[in-house]
Amino acid sequence: MNQRNIYLVYQKEIQGAIRDRRTLISMIIIPLVFYPLLFLGIGYFSVMGQRNIEKLPSLINIFGGEKAPQLVEILQKDENIIIKQSDPKQSEKQYSKNDLLEEDIHLTIFIPEIFEEEYSGKGKITQLSIVLQFDSTEQRSQLAKKRVSALIDYYRQEIVQDRLEQWNLDKNFIQPIKEEWVDIAPEDKKIGSMLGMILPYLIIILVFIGAMHSAIDITAGEKERGTLATLLVSQLSRLEIVLGKYFTVVTISAISLLLGLIGLGIAFLTPAYLLGEVSAIEVHFSFSLFFFFFLILLPLVGLASAILILIGIFARNSREASTYVTPVYMMAIFLGMISLSQGIELPKPLFFVPVLNNSFVFKQLLMGTIDWLHISGTLISNIAIALLALFVATKVFHKENVLFRS
Repeated sequence: MNQRNIYLVYQKEIQGAIRDRRTLISMIIIPLVFYPLLFLGIGYFSVMGQRNIEKLPSLINIFGGEKAPQLVEILQKDENIIIKQSDPKQSEKQYSKNDLLEEDIHLTIFIPEIFEEEYSGKGKITQLSIVLQFDSTEQRSQLAKKRVSALIDYYRQEIVQDRLEQWNLDKNFIQPIKEEWVDIAPEDKKIGSMLGMILPYLIIILVFIGAMHSAIDITAGEKERGTLATLLVSQLSRLEIVLGKYFTVVTISAISLLLGLIGLGIAFLTPAYLLGEVSAIEVHFSFSLFFFFFLILLPLVGLASAILILIGIFARNSREASTYVTPVYMMAIFLGMISLSQGIELPKPLFFVPVLNNSFVFKQLLMGTIDWLHISGTLISNIAIALLALFVATKVFHKENVLFRS
């Protein structure tokens, strides 16, 4: 194996990739332009949509409002709530749930007949139920539920206070203990926890997206164009050709990943006042965090590139390669999505599962945890599987019946 020959293949493929506009678009334009606009746009429209919804009033229909005048008064004082009191003769049973959906009512409140007597304390003190109907699929109905729940909590406290005064009791009688919760988590750890949910998943996607196009193009794509035969009759060994193409995919994937992270950084770190006051994230990265990140990233890039090179060599053409790549890409996304769940502790044997181990190690690093056992397991498994994929790719590359099948 001659390193110069590997470099010649690498140089040829890199020059071809630079000339290919599709590679430049997927490697530079999409990470640096599309990703920031995408995430800033999502944040902007989410914030603006929520604000516009919160400005709209909630239409509340009340049955039996005369039984709880104080509650009705509390609701009427809220400027975001419009009260519609129904006919006292109409009962809850006569009012179907479809009426709530058809009449554009955001929330319906049913107050029981004996509410006034129980509230005054004349009857036996029991816990009464106020029935509230809302539509969980409608955002304005959910907003009405949120507003009314807060006002009912206030109303509940008023009832308790009145009853305590009747018995000459202080409110501490029913609240003997007051808890004080103090969050001792440092601010950087909170941010790390938030980024640890989404960033590993995005990194997995960036790694595979950056490698897919170039890996298929320089393997299955060359079969279609007929240029692979010219390379095979040269003095280069099959191993040198495979390694040259492999390092090309690794380089393109690494550059695409780096630019993608820069693009995401632009989106996450954009000051709040630029786009609709979308909250910016203040992140402080240390040199050690960067070191461990790239220590874990490089084998992952190598693993993805090796698997995609193997698929491209085996496939008849680009269309078939894309078909084979799709389930691999979906499996990688599935493994990366597991890191989105909070509270999941990955058993130590599973740190040898590729992609899954990367996502959890990334999450640990963002949380400020450095576990050498997990890091070493991740590195060993990724490097071992990448070498195995390269070995199989070289073996397949020696089979003429695979390379030139139609």
